[in-house]
Amino acid sequence: MKQTKKGTTLQRLFDNFISLVVLQFINYLLPLFLIPYLIRILGIDGFGIYSFVLAMIMYGVQMSDYGFELSATYHISLNRNNQQKIDEIFSSVLTIKFLIAFIYLILLTLLSFFIEKLFLYQELIFIAFGTLLGHLLFPLWFFQGVEKMRYIMYLNGFSKLIFVLSIFLFVKEESDLYLLLLLNSITTIFIGIIALYVAITKFNIKFSFQPWEKLIYYLKDGWYIFTSKFAVEFYTTANIIILGFFATPLVIGYYAVSIKIVHALGSLLDPLIRTVYPYLVNLYQSSNENFVTRNKQLALVIFIIMLPVALLVGYYSELILEIITGKEVMPLNIEILQVFSISLSVYLYGSQFTNMLVTIKATKILNTILYITAGLNLLFAPILLYLFGVIGMVWFSVFLAFFLMISKGYYLFVHLKRS
Repeated sequence: MKQTKKGTTLQRLFDNFISLVVLQFINYLLPLFLIPYLIRILGIDGFGIYSFVLAMIMYGVQMSDYGFELSATYHISLNRNNQQKIDEIFSSVLTIKFLIAFIYLILLTLLSFFIEKLFLYQELIFIAFGTLLGHLLFPLWFFQGVEKMRYIMYLNGFSKLIFVLSIFLFVKEESDLYLLLLLNSITTIFIGIIALYVAITKFNIKFSFQPWEKLIYYLKDGWYIFTSKFAVEFYTTANIIILGFFATPLVIGYYAVSIKIVHALGSLLDPLIRTVYPYLVNLYQSSNENFVTRNKQLALVIFIIMLPVALLVGYYSELILEIITGKEVMPLNIEILQVFSISLSVYLYGSQFTNMLVTIKATKILNTILYITAGLNLLFAPILLYLFGVIGMVWFSVFLAFFLMISKGYYLFVHLKRS
């Protein structure tokens, strides 16, 4: 019996959703199981330094990603049957990512000679830079655009498995922090090369150096998404860096553990959002009404699932931290996770509303909202840290999460109601 177009679409979406669920477990939940081991080996201070160094690298990852997981995915999705256009997009995006990573390396090198804290961890940062290169090589945006998420699942799963096994085999004492970062870099680069090879050979990609006007076009096209995502990174990862300059590694360690828990649980439904994004992009081209309806249904699913998660994390904060860290937890550290848990109820609306704003070409508005948020964080986070300690910074982070949701949601409501 011949499958209907609707049945084929649902089957494809379900397949991609399952693939991304597994990927999400690998990327967010699996590392949580590593935390007790790393804290026992490195100590909470060493784990804090590890988190600080990775935060610096993740800025480079966000810069080189340039928002291509949305803008490039958008173009790949619309041109998936045009091989010449696919080659152009693939070649342009990869070239831009390499150029940005090179600029970031130069910038980081220069800053490390002028900022004492960066100079102190200079060797660790350079060792960890391979992680950025690995992320750069992995064309996740391409696999999402062609809706072949299984490749992402298999490759990431293999990478994480190698990384986890290598940690248990080789990371045995506190001084192995260098080795830990090196293993992270090696495995990420290795899987990035394999992913790039799969994309090129499986989908017959022909890489070629594109003229400057093409590179500039894709730079301009992704500019507002890039600056928006950079602003998001600025008010999330930035706080670990702020703590790195003004707090002890011990405080950074406990803060980082809570952040990892919130990110892991907050991203539970991220596979669903990423799976339906290409579908909603195409749906918007044909029916604005159906686009709105599907997004309302998605928002309801998010609320029904994430509200109980937020309540459970808040109630069992002490137990969760004791299980993960393997240590008796101080009241302040419990309070950090309890306050952070509030943001879980609105965590995923950030991704959903961002995707909607990108789809309706409202990236300038998105950019403005996120830069206001980043500016507020840069201004008030250090002040609140000084006046009220780390808990003041945490409360302000939760406030910004709600501010973002309300700001994006209000604009979407007004815009879509008029259209």
